[in-house]
Amino acid sequence: MKILITGIYGFLGSHLAEKIGRKHTVIGLYNTEKEVGLSENITCFSQLDSIDIVPDLIIMCHAAVSSGGINADKDRLFQTNVDFTKQITEKFPSARSIYISSVSVYGNSTEIIDEQSVLNPESDYALSKILGEKEARQNPNAVIVRFSSLYGNGMKENTLIPNYCNQALDTKLIQVWGNGSRFQNYIHVDDAISLIEKVIECQSKIYFPLLGVSSKEYSNKETAKIISRLTNSVIDYVMEDYSASFYFNNKATQKALNWQSEIEFETGLESYIQWKKK
Repeated sequence: MKILITGIYGFLGSHLAEKIGRKHTVIGLYNTEKEVGLSENITCFSQLDSIDIVPDLIIMCHAAVSSGGINADKDRLFQTNVDFTKQITEKFPSARSIYISSVSVYGNSTEIIDEQSVLNPESDYALSKILGEKEARQNPNAVIVRFSSLYGNGMKENTLIPNYCNQALDTKLIQVWGNGSRFQNYIHVDDAISLIEKVIECQSKIYFPLLGVSSKEYSNKETAKIISRLTNSVIDYVMEDYSASFYFNNKATQKALNWQSEIEFETGLESYIQWKKK
């Protein structure tokens, strides 16, 4: 199968390309080239118009993001997440597609979020992802996957896990805001890839957005304690944290794909810490 991965030099895109490139012919599209060691048999393009190969499947990992201390401006968010998605869909109307979205589309919900939860975008980023989903759905064979916080080797440095790990490795002191009671859902990049592989293999039409989340949420305090134990660090609670907690139920996704997350959070964190030490 010929598979086009957009955002191929990104965190998910690069990991995904290496994994599925063992079975399929992978073509890459990127906006910014990064120091990522992709296999030589993966052909990458910097311009959509340059691609003269018609893919059987497109996995849309391209995204302008707003997370941690990085906030993309509104124009860039909509140009990348909406307009560019439309261009890809229009160029390859007959290809199957998987659009990688985000659980941010649900906003700060106080309810347990499942596949049918009401959308409540509370940021330009979340709105751009919803509109990107809409453009992707112009293809009747499109599948939407909404991931929670992805983590693993090579993840972006501006979010909570790398922040805690960097503090622990550099100073042996992890600063946790507030009392650490905020709960978040983290999914390891390898589990995310296994979900995408299940979508690729699925012969049945999927009519609802899939939830790519792990089976358990962890508080910031629990996350810090795991990292502290793995690095022989201490924890200091500082300032206040009024951020919302998030809880998920993705039973419909698990049933549709015969899939569930498998990598234990502590195992994933230990692997990530060992990678950072190299």
